[in-house]
Amino acid sequence: MAIKVLITREFRKDKLNEAYKLLMKLRSMATLRKGYLSGETIISADNPNKLVVISTWVSQKRWEDWHGNEKRKNFVKKLEDEYLAAPEHVEVYLVGEKIPEWVDMA
Repeated sequence: MAIKVLITREFRKDKLNEAYKLLMKLRSMATLRKGYLSGETIISADNPNKLVVISTWVSQKRWEDWHGNEKRKNFVKKLEDEYLAAPEHVEVYLVGEKIPEWVDMA
């Protein structure tokens, strides 16, 4: 089942341009991963230092493979150490056939 991953990051004001370039490198690395389908970056209308990256993966397993990848971990550590105002926040959402029990489809 496909999933969408939302990663929220808030960058230091003085580091936003550099950080955005690094995010593009991180995305290009992700696009080469098996199971990556698509991605986009949205910027908060209220806080231009806050970005949300939304990526779509064929399965949670493929996302977890990428999330646990050493290159990604090192890249994120650099972002956190040098550019982020707070650690990234990751949320995973199901897409497709699995319906929560509370949904009444009748």
